[in-house]
Amino acid sequence: MEGKSPSLSLQKHNWIFRQSINREFLRSYSGIINIAEMVGLATSFGALQHYVTLVSMKTVADTLFFTTSGVAYFVTLIIFLVKVFDFQKKNLKFWNAFIVMFTSVTAVLLLVSSSFLANEAVKLGDSFHETPLQPKCVTCSKINIASIFGFISSILFIVDFFLYVRQYGFPCSKRKGRQVTVQQVQVTPMTENEEERTI
Repeated sequence: MEGKSPSLSLQKHNWIFRQSINREFLRSYSGIINIAEMVGLATSFGALQHYVTLVSMKTVADTLFFTTSGVAYFVTLIIFLVKVFDFQKKNLKFWNAFIVMFTSVTAVLLLVSSSFLANEAVKLGDSFHETPLQPKCVTCSKINIASIFGFISSILFIVDFFLYVRQYGFPCSKRKGRQVTVQQVQVTPMTENEEERTI
C-alpha cells in the first residue's frame, strides 16, 4: 500500500495540472497569436545576435531592438503563462487593461526599432554593393531577417491589441450583457358569458 501511494499522488498532481490548463485559450486566436509573437521575437532577436557577432560591433539601433524585443518576449511569455493557467481570473480587469496597454506600446516600439534596423540594413547593403567582386553578404541576410521578423511581430501585437479591444471593450472593462426585462402577461379567467361570445 505504501509503495503505491507515491504513484497515486503523482497521478493526482498530473490530473490537477492537466485540469488547470486553459485549453480553450490555446485553441483561440489570442493563444495562437501569443505563440506566434514569441516565435517572431525569438527569431528576430537570434538573427540580430548572430549579425552583431559577425560584425563585432553594436549600434544604437541594434541596442534599441535588443532591448525592445527582449523585454517584449519575456513579458509576452509571462502573459501567456498567466492565461494558460487562468491566473488572471482573480483580477481580470487589471490583466485586461495591462495586456491592452502592453500590446499597444510594444507594437509601436517594435515598429520604430524595426524601422531603424531596416534603415541600417539598407545602408549596409548599399555599402556592400559599392565594392565589386564581393562574395555573398552573410551579414546582410541576418539583419534583414531580424528587421522582417520585427515588423511581423509588431503586426501581430497590433492584431492582439484589436482582439482584446473587441473582446473586452475600451478601456478594457468586460462588456456587460444587455439585460432584457420581460413583462409578465396577466391572465384573467373568463366568465361563462365571455366564453359563449367567443364560441
